[in-house]
Amino acid sequence: MFLYKFLAEIILIIHFLWILFMLFGFVYNVVGLFFNKNLLKNFWLRTIHLFGILYVLSLAILDKYCPLTVLESKLRQKFEPNFINLESFIIYYLEKIVYPNINPIVIIIPTVLIAVFSLIVYIVKPPIIKLNLCKKRYS
Repeated sequence: MFLYKFLAEIILIIHFLWILFMLFGFVYNVVGLFFNKNLLKNFWLRTIHLFGILYVLSLAILDKYCPLTVLESKLRQKFEPNFINLESFIIYYLEKIVYPNINPIVIIIPTVLIAVFSLIVYIVKPPIIKLNLCKKRYS
């Protein structure tokens, strides 16, 4: 039983880190666009962020739950159907951040704006794909 609780809390932390990455990607694009154009060259970070925020947007528009939310919920239900974690200060506040009790439109509107902004920046200033080609040296 403890394993389910532990796994649910790990999923919550991963979910929190995912949210931070989505916000970080937005700030990264803003800073890159207005202050440091070299940041916009990072292909992998920008591509993963773009697909991630578009996925989050699609879930919000379709009124679907994030798979991490579903997984965490199932793990918590296995531990105890009416589980409330009063012991873990950090987990308690992470839950308040990851699952705020607010009108969904307050989440959807910024998500749409971040996704649209990220897509426009990606198109206007596409990242550079660096190919590391092995160069043979002859002595």
